[in-house]
Amino acid sequence: MKLLKYAGFFPWVLIGSLIGSAFVVPMVSNLIDKFYYKEKYNKNTAMFYKQYKDNSYIIKVSMPNAESKLYLHNVDREKYPLYERFDTTNDSRNYFNNPSADYTSFYCKEYKKYMNIIAFKDVNGSYGEKELYLTVNRDDMNNPEYGTKDNPVPVLKAVGVSEPIWFSGKDTDSVFMDNFYRNNVINYLKYKMPKEEFERRFKKGK
Repeated sequence: MKLLKYAGFFPWVLIGSLIGSAFVVPMVSNLIDKFYYKEKYNKNTAMFYKQYKDNSYIIKVSMPNAESKLYLHNVDREKYPLYERFDTTNDSRNYFNNPSADYTSFYCKEYKKYMNIIAFKDVNGSYGEKELYLTVNRDDMNNPEYGTKDNPVPVLKAVGVSEPIWFSGKDTDSVFMDNFYRNNVINYLKYKMPKEEFERRFKKGK
């Protein structure tokens, strides 16, 4: 009877909250990471970098001025954002450690296709009214499903023809740009390319 008498004074709610915070919430978060985020993105993309690179080539284009409606973000910034972050865990504290990409989507008059310059590293520069060498993939360029507003051709390397794009001038450093391109391709294949397409293009028959 004495136990029942004093049970009402025991901080059951506090104990339950502590148990939930210490065990239940982390367990649920770990399960989400294991069964959702682990399978969310493509795996082992580094081993397919060379295959993607070897099937790519360089084109020369003239970019529109910064205010042009040929840039999709100038038409509808909500639908065509300049930036995307890829969640890799259920832990919100890891938000700023998640990989991210900057986008510059535009209509290319020379090739009559929409293209998207993708950078998984902050370029900190300007494309407006510059002549650029763009590295594009042959399969993407030849695929009629690419080149539309909703599915632009991915461009994973862009350098200036006669002047730098990067304010720091880093795009004139060939060693730096080779590393930048490799990292860009690996991250694009992992986080951005749809899983079904990745399986079809790189793992079919393996």
